[in-house]
Amino acid sequence: MSRKLSTVNRQLIMYNLDINFLNDRPDLLERQVQRKVAPTQNLDQTPILIGAGVALALNALVAGAWFIFHQQNVDLTKERDTLVTTLGQKTSEVEALDKINAETDQANKEADALATVFNQIKPWSALTVELGELMQVAGVKILDIEQTEPQLPAPGAAPSPAPSPADGQAVASAPEPETAQLKISGVANTFTQINDFVLLLNQSSFFNSEKTKLIEAKLEENSTQLVAKSETADSGMAKPQLQPVVKYTIETYLSRATASEMLTELQNNGALGLVNRIKTLEEKGVIKK
Repeated sequence: MSRKLSTVNRQLIMYNLDINFLNDRPDLLERQVQRKVAPTQNLDQTPILIGAGVALALNALVAGAWFIFHQQNVDLTKERDTLVTTLGQKTSEVEALDKINAETDQANKEADALATVFNQIKPWSALTVELGELMQVAGVKILDIEQTEPQLPAPGAAPSPAPSPADGQAVASAPEPETAQLKISGVANTFTQINDFVLLLNQSSFFNSEKTKLIEAKLEENSTQLVAKSETADSGMAKPQLQPVVKYTIETYLSRATASEMLTELQNNGALGLVNRIKTLEEKGVIKK
């Protein structure tokens, strides 16, 4: 036990000696203090300032670009809304204009149809005058006239397509509309009078010369009945024998010439009402001159 204490005492004595020995060296103490308190070195702040300036400039540039783009986006949005509103107004105006154009086209079609009806009319008053003059010139009699109207296409039926022309061939024109057919029946004294009557029909602008033809001509007994002037007349006197007559049937068609093309003939034959209507339609531009 005493040995352990003596060993501890020796160690304490040596530790105190070491401390004293260190305290006796001031240069070592000063070196340690200098290590603990190192002088502050002067650093160059220029790169830091440049970096900070560049960062601020980039941030300012991004902020300015964002503001410009945002303002442009706002302006474009306003312009788009204005264009959408204008487009809606223009669309309404276009629809109204299309409606007006459709109504105008319908009115024009109706006017053209009405003009076509008037322009295709050949009044019977004018035809009667024409046939009466031709009958007197030829020396024939007309006993009956039968008129047959052309067959119109069924409503909604599409017209048959025209065949496509072969190479080198001209395109065929659309067929002309059919006109009314007339069958004229009567009697004449000779076949020559009937031939003259057919020629006069061919020359008339009221009839189609290409479709005028003699259907029938035959010699028949004269059906005219002779009546005595009075009952006291000599009953034994023989009645004169009447010459036979030639009974004929002629087929013809009304001409395709329009009323506007036959104003002079219509006016000469007394169809003044139709002539005035055609002239009025021509003045209004419904019928082209």
